[in-house]
Amino acid sequence: MQISSNGSLKPKLQLSNGYFVNFTYLARILNAVCQDQRERIPQAELAAAIGFTERHVKHLCGIAHALGLTERITYKPTLLGRLVHKYDPFFDDVGTLWFLHYMISSNPYNLVWNRLVTGIFPSCRNITREQARAAFNDLRQVLTEHSLQSHVLKELNTVLDAYTNQYFARLNYLHLENDTYVLGKAEPVPPLVLGACTVCFRDRHRSNDTAVSVTDMLSTSNGPGVVLQLVEDRLRGILEQLKVQPGFSLESQADLDQVRLTDNTPAYVWMERYYVSK
Repeated sequence: MQISSNGSLKPKLQLSNGYFVNFTYLARILNAVCQDQRERIPQAELAAAIGFTERHVKHLCGIAHALGLTERITYKPTLLGRLVHKYDPFFDDVGTLWFLHYMISSNPYNLVWNRLVTGIFPSCRNITREQARAAFNDLRQVLTEHSLQSHVLKELNTVLDAYTNQYFARLNYLHLENDTYVLGKAEPVPPLVLGACTVCFRDRHRSNDTAVSVTDMLSTSNGPGVVLQLVEDRLRGILEQLKVQPGFSLESQADLDQVRLTDNTPAYVWMERYYVSK
C-alpha cells in the first residue's frame, strides 16, 4: 500500500486485478465473515470455507472493502456489511446496489472506477472501451506503457462489466449498444438511500462541515448528483422527501441553499432506516 507525502493513501490503479464484481461470490464472502467472530480472519481459512483460491479471496475481499462491506486487512465485516447481510444478503435490493455504487465510485482511491463514474461518463455519456482507455493517457507521466495498456484496460473491463453483466446492471446506469457504452435512464434512487449517500459525501469530502451545499451535491465530481445521475429537479424532489427525517433539514432561503445534517447519524444508520421502512 503506497502512502503519499501527506500520509493519505495514493489512488490504486488495480482494485480488482481482473476479477469481476460477482455479487453471488461477494454474498458468500459476506456470509462467511459475518459468521466468524474473530478479530482477524485468516485468508487461507476464508478461502477454504467458501471453496475459492486464496488469490481469488484476496481480490474479492479487496472489492468488498471498496464497497464498504469489509475491513481491509482483517476481513471483518463493517457495520454496513453486517446490515446488508441482515436485510439484503443476496444483494437483491436496488437501494443496496445504489449505495454500494456510491461507496465505490465516489472514493478517489479507486482510481479507474472513480474517474469513469465522476468524470468520463458525465462528460461523454456514450463512449467506446478504447475511448475510455485513452482518457487515462495523462497517467503516462507516472505509469509504464505496459501498465497503461494492460492494467488500466483490465480494470476498465471490470468496471464496465459490473454495470452491464453483474448486479449493478439492475440500476440501468450503463448499457452496451454496438460496442459503445451509453448512460441509461437509471432506476429511481430511494430517498433514504440518497440520505445515506449525502452523509457519506459529507464525511469523505466535507468532514469539517455540518451542512452540504446543494450546488456541490449536483456539480462536485464526487457529489451524489453526479454519481447517482440525478438532475437538479430530481435531486431537489428527493431532498424534499427527506425533511421529515431526524437530523436532516433543508435551508433554501436568502443566501442559503444547503442540506444541514444536525447530528452525527452515520450513513449505515440511514441505510437501516431504509431497510426498516420497506
